[in-house]
Amino acid sequence: MTSIVQGIPCLICGDPLTVRTARGRKSGKPFVMLVCGRDGRHFRGFITDQTYVSELFTRVEDHPAVGGSKVELDAGEILSRHSKTSSKLGDGDG
Repeated sequence: MTSIVQGIPCLICGDPLTVRTARGRKSGKPFVMLVCGRDGRHFRGFITDQTYVSELFTRVEDHPAVGGSKVELDAGEILSRHSKTSSKLGDGDG
């Protein structure tokens, strides 16, 4: 799965970040990776919370793909759902 996230610009060049799936090298666990669409060296970030990643993958699988294999993801939705998940963990577990 690959998608351009509207509204989250790269900190270096300002191009939109791309969302991709990734797997841990040793653990093999799935992650969500945000990466600069122009140059992956500019920015790479990973969402590793397995509960959140599982919920996100389930939501994406429940929606038909837009434009072939691309899936539209709303940046605000990703960030707000992640904040809600993080706040459930309690203080200090951010």
